[in-house]
Amino acid sequence: MSRLAALPLALRVTLPLLALILGVMAGESWLRWRTLQAHTLLEVQERLLGRATTLAWTAERHWQARPDEVRALIRFLSSTPGHLATVLTDEHGSVLAAHRHDWEGRPVAEILPSFALPPPSSPGTKHWRTEHETLLLAVAWRPHDAPSARLDQPPGWLLLIHDPRAELAGRLREHRRAFALNAALSLGIVLLLGGLIHWRGGRPLQALTRALSATATSNSYRPPDLRGAVPELRALGLALEQAMSSLFSHQERLRLLEKAIEVSPAQVMITDTQPSIVYVNRAFTEVTGYRCDEVEGKNPRILQSGKTPRETYLDLWTRLQAGRPWSGEFINRRKDGKEYVEFAHIAPVFDDEGSITHYVAVKHDITEQQRLSERLSYLLTHDPLTGLANRQLLLERIALRLVQGQHSHESFALIVFDLDHFAAINDRLGSHAGDAILRRIAHTLVHRLTNCDTIARLESDEFAVLTDAQPSASKATELAWELARTIAHDLDRSTQPLLAERFPPTRLTVSTGIVVFPDEFGNAQEVLAAAALALQHALQSQEPGAIRLYESLSADLLARRGTIEQGLRAALAGSDEHCLDVHYQGQFDAARRLIGAEALLRFTHARLGRVPPSECIAVAERSELIFLLGAWILRRALSDAMRWRQELRWDGTLSVNVSAHGLRDPDFVDRVLALLAETGYPAQRLVLELKETTALSYLGGLERVMRRLAEAGVRWSIDDFGTGIFGPHYLARLPLSEIKIDQSFIQRAPHETRTQRLIHAMVEMAGAFSFRTIAEGVEDDDQLLALRAYPELVLQGWGLARPEPAEAFAQRLAQAAGQR
Repeated sequence: MSRLAALPLALRVTLPLLALILGVMAGESWLRWRTLQAHTLLEVQERLLGRATTLAWTAERHWQARPDEVRALIRFLSSTPGHLATVLTDEHGSVLAAHRHDWEGRPVAEILPSFALPPPSSPGTKHWRTEHETLLLAVAWRPHDAPSARLDQPPGWLLLIHDPRAELAGRLREHRRAFALNAALSLGIVLLLGGLIHWRGGRPLQALTRALSATATSNSYRPPDLRGAVPELRALGLALEQAMSSLFSHQERLRLLEKAIEVSPAQVMITDTQPSIVYVNRAFTEVTGYRCDEVEGKNPRILQSGKTPRETYLDLWTRLQAGRPWSGEFINRRKDGKEYVEFAHIAPVFDDEGSITHYVAVKHDITEQQRLSERLSYLLTHDPLTGLANRQLLLERIALRLVQGQHSHESFALIVFDLDHFAAINDRLGSHAGDAILRRIAHTLVHRLTNCDTIARLESDEFAVLTDAQPSASKATELAWELARTIAHDLDRSTQPLLAERFPPTRLTVSTGIVVFPDEFGNAQEVLAAAALALQHALQSQEPGAIRLYESLSADLLARRGTIEQGLRAALAGSDEHCLDVHYQGQFDAARRLIGAEALLRFTHARLGRVPPSECIAVAERSELIFLLGAWILRRALSDAMRWRQELRWDGTLSVNVSAHGLRDPDFVDRVLALLAETGYPAQRLVLELKETTALSYLGGLERVMRRLAEAGVRWSIDDFGTGIFGPHYLARLPLSEIKIDQSFIQRAPHETRTQRLIHAMVEMAGAFSFRTIAEGVEDDDQLLALRAYPELVLQGWGLARPEPAEAFAQRLAQAAGQR
């Protein structure tokens, strides 16, 4: 069979066919020969019988009268092919005449001993005998022409002996010639068929085989020449070409995917359903320390440290077995025993029937990122020098106290301290001595107050204490006086030896400002501003250790708020008495290209003059006015930006600030989408900015609002980033695309290494989340030089462009377009 399989296709097809045809022809030829042989013998017998009948009739009528005539006829018959003997005997068996003269008169038993015949019974009796392929025909005869002939005279025999082999041999030769001719014709047909099969079938198949075999050593498939092939093979060749093209395309894609997975910084692990590990990439081995052969076939639990909560694994397998992906964190252990934290996304893999066959896990080592995040979160909410809360954390705590007070009707006090003459101490003794004093004040406050109070360092020598519930302003004043005296007394004991040598002997004192809330206050900024205003009055009194309470200032503040609110309502109604406008401040990339603009509110009251935007927003947030004002700003900004797109082909982003109260509007999302549709401005170029404190104070509802607008293409940005506790957890949770580093970091960057490190950490974290990062408040060349290390930063500030009306900003855009 192996030898037959090695033959060409045409031979494998035609040889059995030829053998079958020849076999059938041979069988048919044998049957025909047998039939022809029988027919030939029958013809010979018929001829022999005819001759015998003729000769017997002649002998019966002419033997007595003309015996020579009978002999002549016998000699004539002897000349026919196949004749062996013709003998005419009498009733005694003596030869009367024969084809040979020497036989006459001799007994027939002598000359033909093998042909013994019985005596004939009557004339016309025929007797056939075959011996050694020789035919013997004996016919009884009796002469009729003798005068003495009697009817009772016994007849004699007329013997004819004939050998049919010569005739059969002739017929056989003719039969063989016919067989040979038919065989040759069949062979020719089969050979022609074989050639056709080879040309139209075998040759194309060989070409296809060679082409397919060549793919084992090359990464390409060269389609063979199939001209002359049957249509089915041409269709097969075309199908193979398409299949091989698709196969190589898939192989190339698989190769690229394999390479991408192998060089990916993310760990990739594939397990079966047991689960047993079947594949890990290079990042996995680098992170865990295990080689591929050490983990293949093992259960992933070899990485467990025992510190991941059991509920995490229960949730993992519940989701995976339900056919859903899972994401979460593990605390695992490396091969060397060190623990690490990783974030994993695990998904099931299904076959065509929908059954789970494998699990694919993509994991990231977030140990360092988590450590950095925790450190950054701490630095963003605490003062590095004293370890106290910073301004932003204090504002958050004030906001919580506001909510608590509004619900429980409790009062709280915010006390702000400022060390008198601290600038002079710093100038004479240096910053090291000043820092020591500040740390001493922080130490005193921490040990004097309870854990329910919040202690913060606001700036330089300014501290704040947010107390637990206070029954009245007088009690808050007593606490403030006691704290101020304690601070002064402690400083007097601890720092007087240090100050005596280089500073005139004097007793250090602190000035104090107090505000009791939540009455009359809508947000934390107002509370802190009120306390700062009270402190300012205490400092302006020039009294050592002065204490001022905010109560006496509230009437003027309420009157100013009412005036501003009336002016805003009139301006929104279309009054020309007050000026409500939107200015735009440019945002630039590292090459100073204008790539964005921030819309900024500007309000000029007819009597009060220019009102700060923060104050306008604070007044508007006390009523539904914030909804009207927010919609007016957004419509105006979108209309201006759309006009710039159409007239100046500008494709920059438009940033618009959103307040916390504005987000509480149930129609906020619909209003934004309606304004986008009304103006035609693309949602993808609109950036809505939220202050960090706004996001934290309204996180639950904010997330739903942000996601609905993000699905429509609107981008979200966190403003004043770094001034609160907005950590990586919130960055990953909310659909953000941008952060704006607070200007306080930018202003300190040229001179403070710690601030530079904080900026670096924020830029790195933004890059990890693929956020655009804006540095706001850039005002001078020193700040630009400090930020040069971060070419990915977008820059905004008065040092680059001041806020300007829409017409002036359009001229700036036109100039920038002309320079391009």
